[in-house]
Amino acid sequence: MNSNVFIYSTAVLYFISSLHYLLYLIVRKEKVSKVGLYSARFGFLTNLIGLILLLFEKGTLSLFTPKGALLLFSLSIVSVFLYFSTKHRISLSGAFLMPWAFILSFASSISSGIPKELFPVGSVGLIHIVSAFIGYSAFVVSAVFSVIYLIFERHLKRKKFSIFFQKLPSLSLIESIVYNSITLGFVFITFSMFAGAVWSQKLFGTYWSWHPKQVITLITWFVYAGIIHLYLYAQWKGKKLCYLSILGFIVIMLNFFGINFLSSKDIHSFKG
Repeated sequence: MNSNVFIYSTAVLYFISSLHYLLYLIVRKEKVSKVGLYSARFGFLTNLIGLILLLFEKGTLSLFTPKGALLLFSLSIVSVFLYFSTKHRISLSGAFLMPWAFILSFASSISSGIPKELFPVGSVGLIHIVSAFIGYSAFVVSAVFSVIYLIFERHLKRKKFSIFFQKLPSLSLIESIVYNSITLGFVFITFSMFAGAVWSQKLFGTYWSWHPKQVITLITWFVYAGIIHLYLYAQWKGKKLCYLSILGFIVIMLNFFGINFLSSKDIHSFKG
């Protein structure tokens, strides 16, 4: 079966999920959020199947195309979202995360899946790519919960107890999710960098070749290493942690979209 059928289905299911989670912000009915959750789960399955079929059709090099990369990104975001939503049951986060997944999957459905050049990916390259996207997705989740924390904290300080925040957990739990997401992302980005170095050595005979993506990823690694250090040893918690998480998210977006879509001088670029 053609991968496009599942990719289109994924975009539709993520749209339904996004719509219901956004509606949940207004009506606050559990039935509405459950539709959002089940749509996200079914969308995750079609996303996974679509990606697997794409890999069979185009090979692992399809992950270096807009279609494959965006599809993997949406899958990673939803997988991290489903983990935290199942563990902590915070339906509100779906209103922030599922629209991201929809935009990425929709963009994937209308993008090219033809690799610009041929080079061996292998198991090490695949580990490098998948680990990177899981790391990126965890950082996206941390940024989303940072925004939720900042809005919630501001309302509490002003003693505005709107229905919007009725079923949110404590600020300390939200902060814990922010930090745990950062830690998860940092572990996977570190793993991805090591795998990428090994892969680079196999492709180019060197562990480091000063590609723009390598340089910006290293900067990203230091940014999040600094955030973790400040959290553990300088007590930069609460709002400070959240502001740093959002800053890291901006760096991640510049890394992914700036290099992959705008640059033409990098192996990671989608431009010919």
